[in-house]
Amino acid sequence: MTEINESGINNDTNDGINTDVGGNINNDTGINIDDGVNDGTDNGINTDAADVVNVDTQPQQDEGSIDGTRILEALLFASDELLTSSKLKAILPGSPDARHIRKMAGEINERLLTEGHPFEIIEAGGGYLFRTLAAYHPYVRKLYKERAAKKLSLQALECLAIIAYRQPISKAEVEGIRGVLSDGAMKTLLERKLIDLCGRSDKPGRPMLYGTTGDFLRYFGINKIGDLPRVEEFEQMARAKMDEMSADELSGEKEVVAEDA
Repeated sequence: MTEINESGINNDTNDGINTDVGGNINNDTGINIDDGVNDGTDNGINTDAADVVNVDTQPQQDEGSIDGTRILEALLFASDELLTSSKLKAILPGSPDARHIRKMAGEINERLLTEGHPFEIIEAGGGYLFRTLAAYHPYVRKLYKERAAKKLSLQALECLAIIAYRQPISKAEVEGIRGVLSDGAMKTLLERKLIDLCGRSDKPGRPMLYGTTGDFLRYFGINKIGDLPRVEEFEQMARAKMDEMSADELSGEKEVVAEDA
C-alpha cells in the first residue's frame, strides 16, 4: 500500500522513483536529469562548454593539388622584394629551372591579360615581380605622392644614361660628355643606389669608376644590361620618367659649366 505524507507527495521508494536532495530523479527508464544538463542517454552529444569543437570555415586544399603557376603567383604577390629564379626554384614544387619558371610567368601573364587584371609579372634585375600596367599609373601615382616627389631630376637622368651606356666610367668622363659639373646628380644617383663604384681606372690619378646596379635594372624594368634599348628608346623611357615630375623637380640640382668641357 502506498503511503501519503502530509504534503500529498508519494515518497514510497518501492515504486521506482527516487527524489533526493541533489535534485536528481532516477527512475526505471534509466534517464538521469541533473543540473549539469547531461541526460545520460548516451546520444553522442556532449554539451560541456570545455569541449567546444572548433570548425574552420575556410576550405582546406591539399598542398599536392595546388597548381605550380598558382604557387608562383602567390609567392610574387606576397613578396615585397624581387624574387630570383634560384630562390623560386628552392620553393616551387619540382624545383623548376629558370626556363620553366619563365614559361610559368608567361602563362600567368596570359591569364591576367585575358581576365583584364591591371597588373603583370615582369622579369627585371635577375628576378620576378608584379608591376601595375602603364594605363593605371596616373591613379597609382596619386596613392604614392611622397614617392613621386623623389623622382630623378633631368640632370640625374642624363648622368645615369651616360653611365649606363659607357660603364665603367669616371665622374670626370661623365662631366666631359655633359659639359657641366655633376656633383649633385652623381650624389643623387649614389644615394638612390642606381649607380655604385665598380673599380679604378688605369689612367693617371686612378680615378674611381662607376657602373649601374640591380636597382637601376628594376627602376627601368629591364633584366640585364644587355637588354638596354637603343639610346633613342632609352631617351623615351627617361622622358616618360620626366613627365611624372613637377617643374621644381625638373630644375634639379644647381650645376656649373665644367672647366674642362
